[in-house]
Amino acid sequence: MANLKELRLRIASVKNTRKITAAMSQIASARLRKAQNALLAARPYGERMHEVVQHLVAGIDPAERKAAHALLEERKGGRTLVIAMTADRGLCGGFNSNINRAVARYLDQERAEGHEVVLMAIGRKAQAYFKHYGEDFGGREYPAAEDKTVVDLGKTVASAVIEAFLSEDEAERVDRVLLQYNHFVSVLNQEPRRIQILPLTASESEDAPTQEPTFEPERSSILQHLVPVAVESLLQQAMFNSVAAEIAARRVAMDAATDNASGLIADLTLEYNRERQAAITTELMEIIGGAEALKG
Repeated sequence: MANLKELRLRIASVKNTRKITAAMSQIASARLRKAQNALLAARPYGERMHEVVQHLVAGIDPAERKAAHALLEERKGGRTLVIAMTADRGLCGGFNSNINRAVARYLDQERAEGHEVVLMAIGRKAQAYFKHYGEDFGGREYPAAEDKTVVDLGKTVASAVIEAFLSEDEAERVDRVLLQYNHFVSVLNQEPRRIQILPLTASESEDAPTQEPTFEPERSSILQHLVPVAVESLLQQAMFNSVAAEIAARRVAMDAATDNASGLIADLTLEYNRERQAAITTELMEIIGGAEALKG
């Protein structure tokens, strides 16, 4: 059983930890409002952009989509590029591990079926996790997105995946690009999602319009401009969601750690008081016993 000095040191240590976790929770709360505002401000543009492109693609015969734009080409088999989007830091609950495990399961499943899959990592946690298991990113590594870097990083990653998709080098070309990220649903709920970045397709529920609309300029000109922008938008929307989800997960994790520290402090304090009371009682009994012995 721990002595009184050890208990005092443990209580002091846990109190210091609680101060750190409480401070981290407060910082996350302050950052979360800003991240949520940025996400909500960007979401309407991203959703509308995706709807417009899907509507344009839905009106094209599948056999003619490659001619309309190279990024619409559906290829059979080939190589798949999977983007794992995590954070650069930990202490955010299952935020990083959920993505890493989901990507690892997908890799195992696809490779077991004989499909070729390569990786791109956004965030140090994904890089460290998959390097530990011997995965080679081939230079496809990027830092995690932050509030101020989402737009530029989204453009950089979009350029990289478009270049890989359109590459004429068989060793570099990929035929499909998937993204695994955390979608921000609420402060308490961050949902791992996997979406297809390339090739861009119409949604399964969307059919070609019954009455062909008139485009100005023509459909092909609009697609030439909008398709690369839509790829950037998809990546940026995912990054906005990932940033907000990371901060929310960190806040929840630090709140839980603070509560756990408070509970541990209460348990240790109770144990300390019991030990102290037992020590005082023992000392009193020794004093009374000594006094009785002197009387005798």
